[in-house]
Amino acid sequence: MTAGAASLGARTLRGSAWAYGSYVGGQAVVLVSTALLARILSPAAFGIVALALIFITLLDTVSDLGLSPALVISSAEELRERANTVFALTVALGAALSVCTAALAPLAARFFGEPELLALLAVLGLNFLLRSLGATHYALAQKEMDFRSRTLAELLGLLTRGATGVALALAGFGAWSLVLGYLAGTAVLSVTLWRLVPWRPSGGPSRAQLPSMLRFGGTLTAVDVLAATIGQLDYVFVGRVLGTGALGLYTLAFRLPELLIVSLAVVAGRVLFPAFAAIERASLDRAFRVAVRYTALVAVPLAVGVAVLAEPLVLVVLGEQWRGAVDPLRVLTLYALSVALGIPAGTAYKATGQAGVLLKLAIPRAVLAVGSIAVFVDRGIVAVAWCQAAVATLFALLGLGIASRMLEVGPGRILVALAPAVAAAAGTGGVLLVVVTFIGSPWAALAVGVPAGALTYVGVLMAVAPGVVRDVRRRVSDARGRAVAG
Repeated sequence: MTAGAASLGARTLRGSAWAYGSYVGGQAVVLVSTALLARILSPAAFGIVALALIFITLLDTVSDLGLSPALVISSAEELRERANTVFALTVALGAALSVCTAALAPLAARFFGEPELLALLAVLGLNFLLRSLGATHYALAQKEMDFRSRTLAELLGLLTRGATGVALALAGFGAWSLVLGYLAGTAVLSVTLWRLVPWRPSGGPSRAQLPSMLRFGGTLTAVDVLAATIGQLDYVFVGRVLGTGALGLYTLAFRLPELLIVSLAVVAGRVLFPAFAAIERASLDRAFRVAVRYTALVAVPLAVGVAVLAEPLVLVVLGEQWRGAVDPLRVLTLYALSVALGIPAGTAYKATGQAGVLLKLAIPRAVLAVGSIAVFVDRGIVAVAWCQAAVATLFALLGLGIASRMLEVGPGRILVALAPAVAAAAGTGGVLLVVVTFIGSPWAALAVGVPAGALTYVGVLMAVAPGVVRDVRRRVSDARGRAVAG
C-alpha cells in the first residue's frame, strides 16, 4: 500500500468514527428529548406539528436540487466556482421555500381543519432559510472528510433543539415548543458550521457549472421525492381522517422503531461492511452476503425485542397517555425491519452503477402504499401501520431478490446469511415473552427483559454460529488496530 493510500485509509477510519459517533449520539439525544417532551405535551400537540412537518419534509426534498452531492464530487480546480454556485442557489431556494411554505399554510390549515396549523407551518418554514445558510459548509466538510466539524455541528444542533423544546414545553408553549426548538437547533447547526468550516462565499453562481451539477442531482432528487411521498402519505391520511390525536400516537409509534432499529442498522451497516469498501480484494457477491448477515444480526433481534417489549417500552419512555401507540408500534417494527434489511440491496445497486433500480422500485411502492392506506385508514392507525409494514416487506423482498439475481447470489445463500440472526432472535423472543407474561411492572419488565434478552441472543448466537461471533470480534479488532496505526 502506498503512503497516500495508507493516509487516506487512516483519514477514512477517523472520519468514520466521528460520523458513527454523531449518528449514535444524535439518535440518543432525539430519543431522550422525545421521551421528555412526550411526558409534557399531549398526543394532539405532537399531531399538529406532525401535520406541519408533512409539508416541510416534502418540500425539503427539493431544497438544494441535488447540488450539495454534486459539490462533494467536484474536482479541486472547479471547487471554488461550484461552491459559490451552490451557496447562492441553495440560499435562494431556502428563501423561496420559506415564502412558499407561508403561502401554503392557509391551504394546509383548511385541508386538515386545523386553524392552529396556519401560524405553526408559516413559522416552521423559516427552517429552509436557516439550514440553507450552512448547507454548502456541510457539503464541503463532507468532501474534505472533516467529519469532526459535521459531528460537532449536528450534535450541538440536536442538543439545542431538545433543550429548547423541553424548556418551552415546561413553560407552557405547547406545540410551539416543538416548532421553536426545531428552528433553534437548525440555527445553531448553521452557525457552528460557519465557525468550524473555513470556506466563505466569494462570488456569484456560475452558469457554466450549473447544468452538469443539476443533471447529477436530478435522479437523486427524484428518488428523494418519491421516498418522502411514501414516508409522509400515511401521516396525511391519518391527520385528515382520524385527527391530530391519532396522528400524535401514530407519529411516536413510528418514531421509536426508526430510532431503535433503522438507525442502529444503518450504523452497523456502515461499520461492518468492509467488503463493500474493498471491492478489489473481495467479490461483490460476497460483500452483499456479508452486508445482509450483519444487517440482520443487528436489525432482527432489535425488531423482536421492540415488538415483544412494546408495552413496557411505551409506558416507561413515553408515559401512560401514549398507551394507544403500543399496537401500531408492534406492527411498525416489521416496517423498520424491512427498511433495515433493504439497505444491503440499495448498496449493491449503487456499487454496480444501477441506482436507477431504486427509482423503478419506488414508483410502484408509492402507488401501492397510497392505495392501501386510502382503503384502510378509516379502520384506525393499526390498519395504517399494517399497510406500511406490508408494502415495505414486499419491496424489501423484491429488492433483495433483484440484487441477488444481479450478483448471482442464490436464495439459499441469502437464507444462510439470515439464519444465525433469525435463530438467535427466536430464542430472545421466547425469553422476553416469559418476562412480559410474569412481570407486571413496566419498569421491572424492561430492567429484566433488556439484559436477559441481550444475554440470550449472544448465547444462542455463540451456540448456533460461533464463526459469526469470531468474525465480528476480528473485524472490530482489525478496525481498532488500523485506527491506532493511523
